[in-house]
Amino acid sequence: MSIKNIYTPEKITQKAKDLFVEERAKKRLDGWFYIKEIQKNCAEKYADCPRELKSAELLREVAKALPISISEHAIFAGTQSDSFARSYALINPSFEVESFAGYCDPTAVFGDIEPNEEITREKIEEMRAYDKKSDYVKALDNTYTPVRQYTGEVAFFIEQVTGHVIADFRPALAHGVNALIAEVDEKLKTVTDETRRTNYRAMRIALESVLILAQRYADCADALAQTAGEARKAELKLLADTLRRVPASGASNLYEAIQSFILLWQVMCMEQSPNPFAFSVGNADRIFEPYRAKEDLDRGTAAALLKHLLVFYNVGDRSWAISQNLIAGGKANDGTDLTNPTTYALFDAYYDMNLPQPILSVKLHKNTPAELYAEMGRFFFTPGCLTPSLFNDDSMFEVLRASGVEDCDLEDYAIAGCQEPLIMGRDNGNTTNSWLNLAKILELTLTGGVSSITGAEIGSVHKMADPASLLKNIRTLFYENLDFYVKKMVEAANNASRAVSLLPVPFLSTLMGGIESGYDMRDTEHQGTKYNGSGCLIHGLSIVADSFTAIDRLLAERPQDAQRLLDAIKNNFEGDEELRQYLLTCPKYGNNIEGVDLETAEIANKVSDLISSQKNYLGNPFRPDYATPSTHLLYGYWVGATPDGRNAREMLGYGIDPFYGDAQSGLGFRTLSNMRLPFGKMNGGYASHFGIDPKYFKTKTYEEKGIEFKNRVIAPLFFNAANNQLAPFYLYVNVTTPEILRKVMENPKKYAPSGVYIMRIHGTFVNFLDLSPAIQNDIIKRLDLESTSM
Repeated sequence: MSIKNIYTPEKITQKAKDLFVEERAKKRLDGWFYIKEIQKNCAEKYADCPRELKSAELLREVAKALPISISEHAIFAGTQSDSFARSYALINPSFEVESFAGYCDPTAVFGDIEPNEEITREKIEEMRAYDKKSDYVKALDNTYTPVRQYTGEVAFFIEQVTGHVIADFRPALAHGVNALIAEVDEKLKTVTDETRRTNYRAMRIALESVLILAQRYADCADALAQTAGEARKAELKLLADTLRRVPASGASNLYEAIQSFILLWQVMCMEQSPNPFAFSVGNADRIFEPYRAKEDLDRGTAAALLKHLLVFYNVGDRSWAISQNLIAGGKANDGTDLTNPTTYALFDAYYDMNLPQPILSVKLHKNTPAELYAEMGRFFFTPGCLTPSLFNDDSMFEVLRASGVEDCDLEDYAIAGCQEPLIMGRDNGNTTNSWLNLAKILELTLTGGVSSITGAEIGSVHKMADPASLLKNIRTLFYENLDFYVKKMVEAANNASRAVSLLPVPFLSTLMGGIESGYDMRDTEHQGTKYNGSGCLIHGLSIVADSFTAIDRLLAERPQDAQRLLDAIKNNFEGDEELRQYLLTCPKYGNNIEGVDLETAEIANKVSDLISSQKNYLGNPFRPDYATPSTHLLYGYWVGATPDGRNAREMLGYGIDPFYGDAQSGLGFRTLSNMRLPFGKMNGGYASHFGIDPKYFKTKTYEEKGIEFKNRVIAPLFFNAANNQLAPFYLYVNVTTPEILRKVMENPKKYAPSGVYIMRIHGTFVNFLDLSPAIQNDIIKRLDLESTSM
């Protein structure tokens, strides 16, 4: 039966909106705890199995036993809500910068569930104690403990990466899960290596999980139909019939493709419960367009169906599943534009729903059609509306090619998490594996390894007594210290990856090239994916560049003040505001001042080279990523005063951007400074934000404003003919003013009556009203409209 015989686009849309309201009313997320209980209760049964087989068997047990339901507003079956806890700090109203300690304790999640009659305090503590005894938690403790003196004040940080990949669902959508199982069976007939055979058996069992879940949902739909009214009975019959076809077999239309996709995603998340943050979709318009085209579905109906896909990504009362990236647009390997009707249907769905998740990103290139820019105008210039992240394919292809990505795979790059470029289904980048704080290392270089914040002895390669010599040799000493800390960081990061490898993911591995390789994608001895690396998120670029520049000027103009500078930054400039004001007047990155801009570029070059020379657990390079997803705020809290005039505990510069308030010459000069950076070496990605005052755009319609935005903001940055280097490849924007956001904070019922007011926080967007006050104020401060004046 055709979906058009049952639904109108208007009815589908209303159901999506009602479903979102229902989801946002959820104050409890208990499914992840039930998953833990099922796994614990079945663990003994599979105690003698190899680790990979045990993981697969436990996933199948969860698929059999996890409580399921279908909402009266749902037109599809499936949820990812069972895989997440109410945990993510930045959208937790109780979040405080002062107490944030990272996500290094996997048992901390048990503190995020409120006991009730069914999930008692005793049950919670029993499960926490059980988890603490696991090999994984023990290995992670053994990883973090030796480096606590460095991570405590964040000279660096390391992380066990769970999500942050982009699975390739296209084979499963096209041919069905049964076809993947058949492919695994063929491998088992010929492969003799026992490790690979074990992995293939695990993959087969894991794939059966999604078939079990589909059957259970089909039975649930049939049962609900027994007591439903005639209209709902027809809807449930369509749903049950669909679930008995997909994902077992290939999808034949858009409705079936979305249903198949949702269940595949649900199992992928269940496998990594709780909190598999930052799984991303990839080029959704390319994924779903073949199925829309099969029945020539109109834009309105396609958009309505896609609205349900968007609602699926929102979990609970604050949309707790974060950094799930969906990208659209872009070019093929041969340069052909790949924008298609589903691109615009997705835009319609996003604009009408305006949800906190999933993130919308858009690929652009020199031949992107004007229509796409026109369609984006409504996003940029509607207050409280989501705005897409922007990626420059022309540059990104070159960055990835230089990093070893084969030409045939370039068009399949997409964005994981906030802004990390990965090849869909082929790339395990471990993108948030390590975090480096250049500003803290500068502080420790200036203090001889003693924290200006706590007085603790953290460590330094050199202790130089003479202040003039210290400042004169600051670059040499800084890079020597940097090398010391990076080596410590890399060792710990690789150990974190080895810890997470104790939790194999046979289901996800089938969507990441595992059927071809025969290895789990988390295997630290065999490479299970075509591409592999580890990420390093680099903080404090502008702080160090501005500090080096200020030190140079002070030595040239006031050499007698060398000791005074060291004393001042140790004391957070207390009693020496004159010196601080002098330092603040020194040249700052972001104003098209050649000296400091070239200094920034040199630091980025040297740091990138150092990071990319490091090897991960498989001998592949670490990937430099100049992204600071609110960690510019968190890590800045642990950095003392710096020679650029920044006070202790103040935030760091965001990503590759100038320090807020320092770029005072407008957008043109800021763009010219930006263009000097070595983007070709930032193959892990980078973060950059423009806060834009809407008053500069005078055209009347959204479409006209979209074209104007392209000509005045995007083209000068991405496609500037005067740029003789590799152009920037990433940008996100917030088109608003501090005054507007303060009004929203003061009177949310007036300015955001729906309870949702979307803002960009970094690579993701969030409901501004969900954020803690610290993060709300950070967004307002970093609008930094003087730096983008036009």
